[in-house]
Amino acid sequence: MNKIVTYLILIFFGGIFLSNSWNFSPWGGYDKDLHFAYAKILTFEKRIPTYDETPESYNPPPFYYLSGKLAQVFSPFFNDDFIESLKSWQMLVAGLVVIAGLAWWDIFNLLNRHKAQFSWLFIIWLLSLPVLNKMIPMYNLETTQFVLTSFIIWYFIKFFLPKPTFNRIIILGLISGLILSFRLMSFTLLLSLGLTIIYMAVIKKISWKKMLTLNLVFTLITLIIGGQFYYLYKDNGAFGEKMEDMAHISWWKRQPKTFYTDTFFRTTMRRPIRPNFPNRFIPIFYSDFWGDYWNYFPQRRFGYTISDLRKDRQLISPERLNRLAWQNRVNLIPTLIIAIGYLSALFSIAKKQTKIGEILLMTFFMITFLAFFYMNHKFANLYKGDTIKASYMLYALPTLIFFAVKQLISWQSIKIIFYPILFAVILAIGFNIEFIFF
Repeated sequence: MNKIVTYLILIFFGGIFLSNSWNFSPWGGYDKDLHFAYAKILTFEKRIPTYDETPESYNPPPFYYLSGKLAQVFSPFFNDDFIESLKSWQMLVAGLVVIAGLAWWDIFNLLNRHKAQFSWLFIIWLLSLPVLNKMIPMYNLETTQFVLTSFIIWYFIKFFLPKPTFNRIIILGLISGLILSFRLMSFTLLLSLGLTIIYMAVIKKISWKKMLTLNLVFTLITLIIGGQFYYLYKDNGAFGEKMEDMAHISWWKRQPKTFYTDTFFRTTMRRPIRPNFPNRFIPIFYSDFWGDYWNYFPQRRFGYTISDLRKDRQLISPERLNRLAWQNRVNLIPTLIIAIGYLSALFSIAKKQTKIGEILLMTFFMITFLAFFYMNHKFANLYKGDTIKASYMLYALPTLIFFAVKQLISWQSIKIIFYPILFAVILAIGFNIEFIFF
């Protein structure tokens, strides 16, 4: 029965993902022209573009190569329009996100064996996140990274942790090398895996000698598979140096105090859309997580189309602005639960009650957030702060929902707290599900 309900949930969300991907134009994604240029040059000229041709040239080629080849196969179904044919890649990814959801459902059950009923809440909450659903129909690297990350964490927790063998670390290294060959930010996951293996030696689950051997094999295989581009193109902007406009200033001095401190709370609850909160971390990240601050996901029912927004990114109808405001309002309590859940998980380490798999999830989010925060300084945009996109952390966000649900579980015996909060979370999920229909 548990699996049947789970499959029905996944089919429901799969329908949304595929419908959105079909109806959302490839021209509606973040930095679409830059990604298209990379894919076209690599597919038709069979070379990696230069920075002058597209700033996305710092990305490794596998994503663009695979999506370009798939687009060529399906091009006859899209009037031989290569750009429109890239929709085939997004349809594929939409289906893969469903499988990623199944992987996270299994991860939750593996780490919460006696609380399986909450796995439904976990997977519905995760798959209804606006930040995820905005990215699924877009042509981008982040959603592919989300899928690969889900599979790697699932493999690590389900197979490697129970039996950390030489053969399994080889497999882990191969799939980890694959994700590194898609996107540089994936190093945060790989570092988290390595640190978790060290932690296994600390608690004496494996010997220090075995830990060193496993980590060495893991690192070598990962770098051989995924590190070639970064080594060969290190002098051609593979680490993003060519996009660093403030290289002459120490990175920790590049952001003003207002970047950290300004919240614009009242405006966040009323007008959570650009150009409000220019280069303010908290209100932009919050509004992008739960809504659509950058205005790239214009649901058709609110009047303006993707073509309209390509001409003016600040176009918005009063009805849609009101809907975005409600997104921020109803998700205040869920945000609080997410924060409490993650902080509680960190404090639980001191009590030595934390499973190794949960250590991985905590470490992964922390390192990813720190890397994301650093990126917002290294590539600071003081004018509008357009690197403040929750989607850049998409691959690590399931960990937040995991610990939020864990927190709800811990309150289950306190009915006066548990049921009102559970109702608030379910209400917010309902709002999110209605919102994510393109």
